[in-house]
Amino acid sequence: MSVSDQKSELRARLLKLRKSIKKEDWQSWSETIINELKKIPEFINSNVIHCFVSMNDRKEVNTHSLLNDLISSGKKVIVPVTDFETGELKHSELWSFKDLKENKWGVLEPDEIHPQKQKTDLILVPLLAADKDFNRLGYGKGFYDRFLKKENAVKVGLLFNGFLVDQIPVENFDEKLDILITEKKILRRNNSDLGS
Repeated sequence: MSVSDQKSELRARLLKLRKSIKKEDWQSWSETIINELKKIPEFINSNVIHCFVSMNDRKEVNTHSLLNDLISSGKKVIVPVTDFETGELKHSELWSFKDLKENKWGVLEPDEIHPQKQKTDLILVPLLAADKDFNRLGYGKGFYDRFLKKENAVKVGLLFNGFLVDQIPVENFDEKLDILITEKKILRRNNSDLGS
């Protein structure tokens, strides 16, 4: 079985598993993950944060309240905008959650792009799963891998602990993350486990 097929099989199994998470667990775990994120120095010291807008119907770690908090805090908030024609992500500053509208995948994105002017300090990356070598399993379209390849910012994956797996099949274009935050632990790429 090719690496691509292995990833597809794992993705299908994990999407089903994530869909089965109870709503109260999803809410509580998301809250814990966001609270842990807010305590790490990389987050505290960042002025420009690139953050995905979570697809809550797909039970991604919920970033909606985080985005509102970031906007109120005075940090610059950048969100991705999908360019379906080029297969690349565009990036827009976000000033209000109300500026977001659903794209054709049901992902909330700014109606109008306000180009980012400053360098990004921290990127919060959406993912389905990760392994302890900091490999990420995304949704298979490669938008984030192409984006992350060009970025020097700290790359942080937010995920539920049950989706931290032993090994993710890797292809040469896959980009590693620097930090993983679950509701139970924080892992950094220097192999230190900062959690329980």
